[in-house]
Amino acid sequence: MDDVFLEKIVTKRKTGKDYAMIAAALVGSVVLFLLLLQFAAYISFLLPLVLIGIGYGLWFLITSINKEYEYIVTNGDLDVDMIIARRKRKRVLSVKAKEFELMAQTGTTEERDAEKGGYKVLDFSAAVGSDKNWFILTNYKQEKVKVIFEPDERMLKNLKRFNPSRIRYVGPLN
Repeated sequence: MDDVFLEKIVTKRKTGKDYAMIAAALVGSVVLFLLLLQFAAYISFLLPLVLIGIGYGLWFLITSINKEYEYIVTNGDLDVDMIIARRKRKRVLSVKAKEFELMAQTGTTEERDAEKGGYKVLDFSAAVGSDKNWFILTNYKQEKVKVIFEPDERMLKNLKRFNPSRIRYVGPLN
């Protein structure tokens, strides 16, 4: 068998919760600025530094909402890294295809049956409810998890080679 290394990066789309966090950060910074104006006579020498600090904190909070997921398939091993604002990378999942209980496309009867199993959901997809999403049922860190992600055909073919009876990929995607 040839060694295989595949990777794909997907950008997580912002949800209503993300926009609410941005709005809360903006409102909070405005309130903090207005409070500082009340005490401007006492801290006038520090006001420029405090304003720069507020601006930097606001920028940091808002850009931290930008997330990307990188899927890496290496010889039947799936690793998922979360990239936050293109400045921080963190490994969030590492599983072997041989250990999958089931892998199928979302929205199928297999997924509806799996929802009865009490799995913890780890969503690493770009958008919730996309027809390109797949799910994996497996054990990760002594816990039953349902991993949702958005692989491409090459990844599906490679993972199927290592666990053909549990992966429900049959051919090219729609």
